[in-house]
Parts: sequence; structure tokens; C-alpha cells
Amino acid sequence: MAKTTLVLFGGVSTEYLISLRSAYNILGALRQTGDRIVRIGITPQGDWLRFDGPDEDIRDDNWQIQAHAGSDPDRPFPSSPRAWITGLCGCTPDVIFPAVHGINCEDGTLQGLLELTGIPYVGSGVLASAAGMDKLHAKIIFQKARIPQCRYTSASREEIQRDVKTVAAFVAEKIGYPCFLKPSNGGSSVGTMRAANDQDLVSALLEVSQFDRQVVIEEFVRARELEVAVLGNDRPKASCVSEIVTSDKVDYYDYEAKYFMSDGAQVQVPAQIDETLARRIRRLAVKAYKALGCTGLSRVDFFLDTATGRLMINEINTLPGFTPISVYPKAFEASGISTVKLVKRLCQLAIDEHQAKARQEVI
Repeated sequence: MAKTTLVLFGGVSTEYLISLRSAYNILGALRQTGDRIVRIGITPQGDWLRFDGPDEDIRDDNWQIQAHAGSDPDRPFPSSPRAWITGLCGCTPDVIFPAVHGINCEDGTLQGLLELTGIPYVGSGVLASAAGMDKLHAKIIFQKARIPQCRYTSASREEIQRDVKTVAAFVAEKIGYPCFLKPSNGGSSVGTMRAANDQDLVSALLEVSQFDRQVVIEEFVRARELEVAVLGNDRPKASCVSEIVTSDKVDYYDYEAKYFMSDGAQVQVPAQIDETLARRIRRLAVKAYKALGCTGLSRVDFFLDTATGRLMINEINTLPGFTPISVYPKAFEASGISTVKLVKRLCQLAIDEHQAKARQEVI
């Protein structure tokens, strides 16, 4: 029987534009499943609007004017999150597919709202989403799970603003140069900076701390970047291993190289590594997935030190990019699962997880 699938896109997030591209790709696949599709966009200002125009207008960020024009200002105020979603959709969807990324979207915030609707939704729940989005908390969990990772430290915005030179001196002694700085909460390499000396580090600390209250600083590792897509709930499976190969034009795989440079990097699927190493990476990817309590989908990223052969987890992404060039759909395509089958499977996993979490009501 055909289902009704609600696709959410946009969001109050630095990754708003990436969400539009992911949504366009997901919609193209879902339309081939035979299910009814309803689309709701979240503007950068936080408005939730139903959109009934062409998918291309989502991809090209031309959807908001049409959606505002079609909204009903006299619609009665909803009595619950479920009634709100039902009112926007004109029906109660069977499953919600969040084609969103970044802060307010994959950090547990949206997942908490979706939990209150009582409608199954694709992806991890509140706890795993929040832990996965916060790099510092994820590192603590990986450490407890004995998953190898590079040396790191952290600094708060308050510490940086109070005495940035003292913080920089501590980082230089503990981590050394060059080093990478990242917002603890963030994705798609937004706000990531590289520091090669004291002056760079002071500037980077001040800049990156504007993106989040906590800054994570990691050692520089000259490494291959290997990524694995994971799919499933209680028995997750890992895809083949992929590799991000950056061009000589970029220093590292940052936001611009990922999404806005046609020749910034390419994805090699599968990665050219031996099967013993590939099995180890897939095993660690599933271990990290389970350690955080993920469900549905995630992409797990690793570094392979080219000098020592040391393998280290980099991070996990609980709502990975789903654009045509993104690793997640490409890796499963290479593993024998088409994007159409993939989105269908993700919707079913959401329904299965919703049923598994159902609790008997105590009256």
C-alpha cells in the first residue's frame, strides 16, 4: 500500500543550501516509489511552509515566495505538534523524511519536535542526534568505546574571549602546529580553520568561537580521508569504504571544496584499500554507530595516517548529505542499493523504529 511521506527541507541552519540539494535528490528518488509526497520547507527565519511547486524550485532556493503566497494566515492554531503537521500537510503522513542538516536540524532539536508528533521519522533520535552533532561529546563517547582518534583538546568561547593568548599557548604546547579548529556543534566543515603558527592560532580561535561556544582543536594528520555509510537500526550494516580525494587546489576538504568547487575534490567509490583494512573500517563504523545509539542512517568518517598507517575516527554525521555527489547515496549505490531502494528502506526503518520504541501506556 502506498504511503504518504513528508519531506522536510531548509532550516534555520548554516547548512540551509545543502539541505535544498539533499531534498531535491531525495524527492527524485521517492517519486519513483509510488508513495504520495508532501513537502514542507523551513525558511532561514524559522517559518514552516507547505510547498506545492516544482522540485527544481527547492534546489534553486526559489520556493519561499510561492510557499508564502499559498499559506493561510487564518488557519486555526493547532492543538498539538501532530495537529500542526497534519494541518500543514492536509493529512497525517505515515513517515517524515528530514532532508535537513546542521544546527537546529540534526542536533536533536528537530528530533524532539518530531517525537512529539507521534509520527515515525527517518534518522536517529534525540540523544544520538545531539551527541553526534556535538564533536566534543562524540569524542568522549568514542574514547569510552575505545575507538582510536587523533589528539585533541577544546576551549570555550568565554576562555578565548577572556585571554586568547593564554589559550593559544596551551593549545600550541598540547597539540602543536599545524592544527585544525572546528566548532563543536556544526557540520559540513562550516567554520573549520587551519593554524600553522601562533598568529594563525589566535586569529582562528577568535573566528571559530563565533560559530559555537566550544571550539575543538585537533592535531594535523597527513592522512587519507575515508568514509563509510551505515544503514539500519538494531543490526546496522556498513557500505563499502569511500575516499575523499582533494585536488591540489585546496588545502583541505572544507565547505567550499565539498559543495561549491567542481574540481575541489572527488569521491572514489570504493576506496583503493586492501580488504583487511576495509573490513576493520566497516567494523569500527558500526561500533561508533552503536556507541552513539544511532538508528536509520549515518556516515562515519576516518583518517588513515599516510606515514604510520594509524587509523582514527574523525566524526559521525547522523543526517549526512544526500546530494547526487554525496558519499552516503553513492556508497550504497556501489554496494548494490540504488537511491530509490535506499530512501524506501530508510522510510521503513523509521516505521520499524517507531514501533519498537512504542511503550505501553500506564493509566
